[in-house]
Amino acid sequence: MSETNFKLDVMPFIIATAGEFLALHYWLTYQDLGYFILANIILWAGFLTERIAVITWIQRVYRPKEGVASETTSVAKKAVGLVIVTLTEIVIWIVWLWLADEVDFWLAGAVLMVLMLAEHSMEMALLKRDSFWKYVVDVRTIFFTLMEVAGGIGWLYLVREGEPIWGAIVLILGLSIEHILQGRQLRPEPSQRMAAA
Repeated sequence: MSETNFKLDVMPFIIATAGEFLALHYWLTYQDLGYFILANIILWAGFLTERIAVITWIQRVYRPKEGVASETTSVAKKAVGLVIVTLTEIVIWIVWLWLADEVDFWLAGAVLMVLMLAEHSMEMALLKRDSFWKYVVDVRTIFFTLMEVAGGIGWLYLVREGEPIWGAIVLILGLSIEHILQGRQLRPEPSQRMAAA
């Protein structure tokens, strides 16, 4: 097993998790206060921070371990992909919150799971350069998606019950577990690492 480098392995994880947590936490806070534009600016900023941390992590740590010296994808294409994936996740969270508050809390949770699994499968397929369908049925992808969804559902439930601190704790735990597991799954396979050596 390779050594963990704080700057290359741990710091992007912390930035990605903090970015997503702060985005969701303050988005809901300002959404509930009626500051819709500010809430959505915060959501965008946090999710872009998360995505940039993950992309940097992939390019500086994992691609070299796969034997990829440099990316051939243009900056414009990367930027478009970044915006599309970020927009997709933002829309998922907005739809979920609306369903939870206006239709049915538990139905909203089921919808969040299905949509987030599709989003995570797309993300994994793009980052791992593999098939979307491989990740839709992958137990690890399903499990780390469930951790994020459970964190989100628990967070909203506790906030709506007047327990925002406990809600925040549940959310950060769900996101942390998700990012740890997803980060492990993003690592190059042993055969890729050996080929790069």
